[in-house]
Amino acid sequence: MSAASNGRTVMVQGRIVFVVGDLFKGRPKMHFGTQQPKLNQQGETMTEYGFGLAVPKSVLNQCAPGQPGEIWMAIHEEAYTMFPSRQIPPSFAMKYKDGDSAVDEQGVPYSQRKGYAGHLVFACTTNLPIKFFRFENGQNILINEGIKCGDYVNVQLSIKAHPAIGSGKAGLYMNPNAVQFLGYGEAIVNTPSGDQIFGAQAPPMPQGASPTPIAPQGMLIPTGAPPMVMPQQGYGQQPAPAGQWNAQAAPPVQQQQAPQPHYGVLPQAHQPQFQQPAAMPAPQFQQPPGMPPQVAPQGYGMPAPQQPPQFQQAVGMPAPAPQQAQYQPPNGMPAMPPANGYGSR
Repeated sequence: MSAASNGRTVMVQGRIVFVVGDLFKGRPKMHFGTQQPKLNQQGETMTEYGFGLAVPKSVLNQCAPGQPGEIWMAIHEEAYTMFPSRQIPPSFAMKYKDGDSAVDEQGVPYSQRKGYAGHLVFACTTNLPIKFFRFENGQNILINEGIKCGDYVNVQLSIKAHPAIGSGKAGLYMNPNAVQFLGYGEAIVNTPSGDQIFGAQAPPMPQGASPTPIAPQGMLIPTGAPPMVMPQQGYGQQPAPAGQWNAQAAPPVQQQQAPQPHYGVLPQAHQPQFQQPAAMPAPQFQQPPGMPPQVAPQGYGMPAPQQPPQFQQAVGMPAPAPQQAQYQPPNGMPAMPPANGYGSR
């Protein structure tokens, strides 16, 4: 095994197919194989940044310096610095997955993930914030948003071989220094499925849990039963025991349907006929037994009301006929015929 390498820097284009936490903010770094955060020399939680870069296999044969597949030659030449025999052991972490043949920890092929088939996916990670750029108006502008998983980028990578450290394996550091946005792609969300996380079998039921919803006061709702209407409890009304159905406590609720208004014109046979109300007799006041008759008060010192004077017809004069107001139409207008009743013409 040779001495440590100084590493090499390459440019590579590809598509982001997964991200480490937030693409711009990263996530807390954990110890390998554990869920304990990794601390720096100051005792602060370290942050890691990174993403998966899918590079088409079709460009890997163009591996000369400055060519699209230069990364393929760079990772192997860097690994050879640790293995002068140019025989790389299988345990050496080359930091890429074959999107066509590799499988994950659950045995699921990576080819089922969006953006993997036909590509090599390189794990590009670093402990330092990554600089992101967008080319606008003739210059590269530093940005902190606007790039998502699924977009196409140009990446500057620093590649360096390292020996086994602690419980980790020997392999390559593949640190992204800067990222240049190239174009938009369909958003990718490659997250584990529910079966991959929890398994494909039904979980055990904890003690005290119920497979059906629990109604108030501990009553169990039968499966498929309609919603219960809980009556208001009054004096002397006892709640139903837990786990039993109280049929008397929840009587069926009958709803009356409101009459629908009719906006059309009824046929002649169904039109309502106007009925003149019969004369209503005046109510007769009944004096309660044993009570003296009541006399309407005349007021304090007020005289009895006077009757209006009666018109006396002079002797020998005929009685005048009652006068009716005659309708006089305006000049030039015909007289209107008298109305005969409601709605007549």
